[in-house]
Amino acid sequence: MKANIKKLVLLMIIPAIATFMMAAIVTAESPRNRSIRGVYAATGSGTCLVAPEGFDGNLIPINGAYMTMAFTMEGIFTFYGDGTGHIERPHAPVVILNSSLGVPFPSAGNSEDSSNFTYDVERGKITLTQVPHSHSGAFTAGPLAGYAYQNENRNWWGTISPDGKTIILNSGFPDIITSPPPSEEGLICNGSAVLIWQHN
Repeated sequence: MKANIKKLVLLMIIPAIATFMMAAIVTAESPRNRSIRGVYAATGSGTCLVAPEGFDGNLIPINGAYMTMAFTMEGIFTFYGDGTGHIERPHAPVVILNSSLGVPFPSAGNSEDSSNFTYDVERGKITLTQVPHSHSGAFTAGPLAGYAYQNENRNWWGTISPDGKTIILNSGFPDIITSPPPSEEGLICNGSAVLIWQHN
């Protein structure tokens, strides 16, 4: 009788343990989009190779037309917790270093822009994908002041701290930022940004 009771208890315990282990595995491997939520202050910098006529298959500016520029930026990244978000970059100083387009001297300016994105989180990694046609920007100072622009394919990827309060993002090849048709302009920007959680 006692042996039968022991077997019964053992049969009840094994499924319970197995269920607990499976739940732990599923939790560890499930997307954490919902755990990344809130407003993050961002600061970053980078450099860009600009090809006004686009890039060829070897990533060389077509017809040799190019500009190089450096930038910094301050911004706000808002994560809504459902895999969608919004970027506001009200301050992004730009320095054009050199150009093949006949510009005899470097120049500087400032721009502001905004866009929407979707994001995916898995095992401490995060990917931000710009929502098509959601980007808009304009130069607010310098020789290009008043010039409005739109970009596509401005994506980011990076790493999240264990507590979710710090995110480090990178951008660059293989993403080539482009302007909407009929423009053929392309940019490859090697940039990075640090995001610090502020509030929900």
